[in-house]
Amino acid sequence: MIKIYITGVSGTGKTTLADELTRLGYLAISIDEVDGLCSWVHQKTGEKHGGKDAEMTKEFVDAHDWVCDVDYLKRLLNTQDTIGFVLGMATNETEVLPLFDKIILLQCSPAVFTKRIEDRTDNSFGKDKNVMQQIIKRAETYAEEMLAMGAIPVDTNRPVNEVANQVLQIAHGLVR
Repeated sequence: MIKIYITGVSGTGKTTLADELTRLGYLAISIDEVDGLCSWVHQKTGEKHGGKDAEMTKEFVDAHDWVCDVDYLKRLLNTQDTIGFVLGMATNETEVLPLFDKIILLQCSPAVFTKRIEDRTDNSFGKDKNVMQQIIKRAETYAEEMLAMGAIPVDTNRPVNEVANQVLQIAHGLVR
């Protein structure tokens, strides 16, 4: 199976793209949406504090990491034979990235991702103004880090069907 990790800061369209890829018949796992795949883990105690329904204040976000269960992810990836997409951004990505053949980085302007975060109703991450500032600040450095690791940038300042088409072109280019 060709495994592709699609990442980007909050609001770049990961969950929406996962839904579109699933609609098109592909295995697309949004790490934020699969129960038990990721959880907030306290940085000092290691205690788990729930999933995306946790209270998203700056104090909470500063004290916790969003950690992906790598073994669980491996099991999920073994359910498909052709192309599998995993979409997300986890604190322990250094453990996650070696599982993938390619990394795609979703990017859009801060104006677009902040509007998406403000408008979304499925989770509260980023709605706190201080957390939003952290996301804006992280967007630039995260892009630099992912691009340095060979991530392919994809602009999400456009309709999801266009983004999905580009992602699928990249994926099918890997299938030989």
